[in-house]
Amino acid sequence: GRTAAVLGAGATAASTLAALAQLGCATPVVYVRAVARSGGLLRAAHRMGVEPAVRTLDTAAETIVRADVVVSTLPPRAADDLAVELLGAGTRPAGVLLDVAYDPRPTALQRAWRQLGGIAVPGERMLLHQAAEQVRLMTGRPCPVEVMSAALEAGLSDQP
Repeated sequence: GRTAAVLGAGATAASTLAALAQLGCATPVVYVRAVARSGGLLRAAHRMGVEPAVRTLDTAAETIVRADVVVSTLPPRAADDLAVELLGAGTRPAGVLLDVAYDPRPTALQRAWRQLGGIAVPGERMLLHQAAEQVRLMTGRPCPVEVMSAALEAGLSDQP
């Protein structure tokens, strides 16, 4: 099966575990800043039938590069030290990174992942697809994702 790593223990991490479970990955590895504060995430995971392994974030650099998918749900700049560690190790990532942070754009983690030869998807892409799905659920109609994507890129390029 596919392997997954999730960085963070908040509500977005719980949503990520639910999505991974729907995709057939029920045993992801979750990297947290403090294991003692991961109880809420573990309870939510168990209710969804997900049995994550929990490790501390300071051990992530050596292992996440082997995962098929890595989802960082950390707040902006919280993965900057991890980015430095990844660059120091120099290992090419095997999978795709989705970094839900979208400020700065790109994040240090996204830059490091790409510099090492990996594929990194920025957080605004997740927001775009969340919005499209919300509109579909509320209206019953498909969304023009390409048009929305162009508007998103235009809006972001106007920012200083």
